[in-house]
Amino acid sequence: MELSKKRERELHRLSDDAGDLWRKQRDLLSRATELLREAGRHAGDIGREDVYPQAKSSIEHAIKPTWDKIAHRPKPAEPKLGAGAFTLMAIGAATVAVIGYAIWSTLRADDDLWVETDDEV
Repeated sequence: MELSKKRERELHRLSDDAGDLWRKQRDLLSRATELLREAGRHAGDIGREDVYPQAKSSIEHAIKPTWDKIAHRPKPAEPKLGAGAFTLMAIGAATVAVIGYAIWSTLRADDDLWVETDDEV
């Protein structure tokens, strides 16, 4: 298939335009990358120079005194155990001992309890 001179010139011009557009897009993306990098640097500087000191000041003046009050609050006195508590502990220990003995006596090997069957008939 052979193209006319006019079509060849149009395709050549279109190819040149596409190349120019591609170069312009690369330049634009390169500049956008530089701008984003610079904006990130500025954001970091603003954070370090303005935001962090203000946040630290707010914490020191508003939150820290409240936190210190909570941290230094006197602890409530622990209740002392009375005679009833010791009585309940003794009953609990006795119950555990009785249950342990019942389990031991159930599982122990006692030859008198076993009945042998005679298979001889």
